[in-house]
Amino acid sequence: MRLKNIVATLSLSLICLVSRVSFADTITMTGVGGQSTDNLYVNPYIFTDQSAGGTIKQIDMSCLNFNREVSIGESWSATAINVSTISSSATIDGESGVDILADAYLYNQYAGAVGNTQLTSDIQFAIWSIMDPTDLKVVNGVPTYSGFDTNAQTLAAQALSKVTGSNALPSSYFANDEIFVPSSSYPNGGEPQIFMTDPPPSTSTPEPTSLILLGTGLLGTVVVMRRKRVNF
Repeated sequence: MRLKNIVATLSLSLICLVSRVSFADTITMTGVGGQSTDNLYVNPYIFTDQSAGGTIKQIDMSCLNFNREVSIGESWSATAINVSTISSSATIDGESGVDILADAYLYNQYAGAVGNTQLTSDIQFAIWSIMDPTDLKVVNGVPTYSGFDTNAQTLAAQALSKVTGSNALPSSYFANDEIFVPSSSYPNGGEPQIFMTDPPPSTSTPEPTSLILLGTGLLGTVVVMRRKRVNF
């Protein structure tokens, strides 16, 4: 009877933990870390992330949307999605899978732009131009971006070529890229952006899946201890 009670308690705890895995994260914008270019802050933006696994602070992210706006101190719920699971034919939060993959490719170029503020700005503007080609005009049948300079346009075109066609990058290239997609429950009636980070943030407190494994291990220990008592 004693063992049954322990098993029942552990089983109930594990069910509760599993149900928490599906909850959306709550992310809060706490500041900006990048320089201002043309009166616009560029990568990185600083966040905290509160999820079932705990609270992670100081997450550096880049915003993917130009025509959306959030402010420091705002919080909203978001779903974390690993970019390697996104197909080019997908549509997420109104954005195409191709655009998300191209932005992820550009995001990964930040690593080679450390110390080069001009290149950092060019990458950020290229990211924005893919999802929100502001002031897109067609001149003699050719699309032109009056809102973004030629450097951003060139980088954006290169990124799109990397994720389309027969030579597109494999999904494994994006294994460490994660986006936070805002939910429809944003409390202030605004439209938060999609933000990207690499690698996915980790927490110092046990993740739900880790706790499940821990609980399973404890259950096995209880059974072994019980058997030992019987044999003794």
